[in-house]
Amino acid sequence: MIDNNKAGQNILNLRKRLSLTQTELSSLLGVSHQAVSKWEQGDCLPDIGVLLKLGQVFGKSVEELLLGESVSRDSASEKIVSPPIELPDEVWTQALDHIQGRISPPSFNTWFKGTKGKQLGETYCVYSPSRFASEWLYHRYSNLIVPILEDITGTSSLKVEFCSMGAWDINRKD
Repeated sequence: MIDNNKAGQNILNLRKRLSLTQTELSSLLGVSHQAVSKWEQGDCLPDIGVLLKLGQVFGKSVEELLLGESVSRDSASEKIVSPPIELPDEVWTQALDHIQGRISPPSFNTWFKGTKGKQLGETYCVYSPSRFASEWLYHRYSNLIVPILEDITGTSSLKVEFCSMGAWDINRKD
């Protein structure tokens, strides 16, 4: 049987690990911040559709969200590879300054907080905390990000890849 309190504590810990507020997480999932609060307090559990979205945001399986542990040896979380980023990248720091001036503070905090960037050869990689966030940046913000990076690097046809820090899931914007 699923322990609501254990599942709620797990959701809370995962949310804090990504430095998200309840409001920011609720915005990502399309639910109210009160719903997130109820899950974290163990009052109830998210419905299955929201659990699937939570799994994408946190890079975890539904079992890992609810049980707080890996059930299968082949789970995606065991295949996590850290990106090759040791030091802050000056280009990405400059890009974030430009981006922050062009979008609302809540959007910036939700989508760009916790991101990193690194030039690897002729490709610039933008790393997000989760696959969901990576896909969101690609679909919603690549038209903003790519020109800013091209301007900063002085490269007119920069190849930009959007990757999740957890699983090397890549969306390319050539």
